[in-house]
Amino acid sequence: MAAPRLSVGVISAGAVGVAVGAALERVGHRVRAVVAPSAASATRARLRLPGARVGDIADVAGHAELILLAVPDPALPAVAEEVARHVGPGRIVVHVAGALGRAVLDPVALTGAMTIAAHPAMTFAGVAADVDRLAGCHWGVTVGDDLSRTVAELLIGELGGRAVLIPERSRTLYHAAMAHGANHLGAVVGDAVRILAEAVGDRGPAVDLLAPLLSASLDNVLRYGDSALTGPAARDDAAAVAAHLRELERAVPGAAPGYATLARRIAQLRGCPEVLRLLDAEGR
Repeated sequence: MAAPRLSVGVISAGAVGVAVGAALERVGHRVRAVVAPSAASATRARLRLPGARVGDIADVAGHAELILLAVPDPALPAVAEEVARHVGPGRIVVHVAGALGRAVLDPVALTGAMTIAAHPAMTFAGVAADVDRLAGCHWGVTVGDDLSRTVAELLIGELGGRAVLIPERSRTLYHAAMAHGANHLGAVVGDAVRILAEAVGDRGPAVDLLAPLLSASLDNVLRYGDSALTGPAARDDAAAVAAHLRELERAVPGAAPGYATLARRIAQLRGCPEVLRLLDAEGR
C-alpha cells in the first residue's frame, strides 16, 4: 500500500528547504505554502515550487500536514516556539538542522504533533541539481519514539535516501564530523586549486590536474582509512614539508597555516616524528 500523500509547508525557502520541498513533490506530496522572508527566497520559491503560495509562519504551519523547518540553526528555537502555536495531533514537524537534535522541537511535541530531526548529509548550492543529489543521500535522524522513526524512514526512503539514527547526545559530534569532512575539505581543495593555478598559470589546468587525484585520494581514505594517507608528511619527509612551507609562504601565504596544521595531523596519525619535530621547531 502506498503511503498517504501529504500537504507540505516549508519554513523557509532557502537552498535546503526548497530542495527538500521539490524532492517531496517529485514523489507526490504537495508543497502548498512557504515562508520566504527575502526577495531572493521568494524568487527561489516561485521558480522551484511554483504551486506554493508565500505566507507567514502561522499560515504555513496552520494548513500543512508536514511542516519542514529549514531555517538557520540559531533561529530554530524561536521558530519552533512559533510553530507550536499552530499545530497539534496529526501533524508532522521535521527540522533539517545538522547540529540540533529532536529536543529543540519539544514545544511542538507538547502539542501532540510528531517531531523529527532529519539532516540530509549533503551540500546544497541553491540550484535545481540539489534535488537530484538527495537521491541516495543519507540523513542523520534523531527521533523520540518508534513511530517517529518509522515515519522518518518512510519519508526519507521515498526520496531515495537512507535514515541513519543519531542519538540526541551525539548530535553536535555528528555535525562536527560533517563540517570537518565537507566544509573543511572544500577549503583545502580551494587552496589546492589556488596554489596549483599559481604554479601552472591558469585555474583550468589546475582543476584538470587535481580532479582525478582528489577523487582517488578520497576514495582510498573512505575505503582503507589512515593507511591510505600518502605524501611527504605520511612518509616522514620533513625536508619536503619544509620546502613546501617555504614556497607557500612566498607564493600563497594564506594557505601555509592550513598546510602545516594538516601535515601535523597526518604525521600524528602515521607516527612520523621528523615532521612533528620540524613543525614544533618552526612553531607551527
